[in-house]
Amino acid sequence: MDALRVVDDTDAASNACKELAIFLTTGIVVSAFGLPIVFARAELIEWGACALVLTGNGVIFGTILGFFLVFGNNDDFSWQQW
Repeated sequence: MDALRVVDDTDAASNACKELAIFLTTGIVVSAFGLPIVFARAELIEWGACALVLTGNGVIFGTILGFFLVFGNNDDFSWQQW
């Protein structure tokens, strides 16, 4: 019965939506780490503040990644349905 759960992912709309989500997520992650470095190099913020922001971003994104790694492959509910 597990074969019934397999979904044919050839729908153009779902692929476009997935690609847009990946693009936006990548932009958010890159800017979250890149902007503090650019601001510190331009001397808009101190390097200590930059380090704190980068550490906080690492913790937040690491927590989100850990959540999806732990709970993403659950048989009862999968985030991959979305």
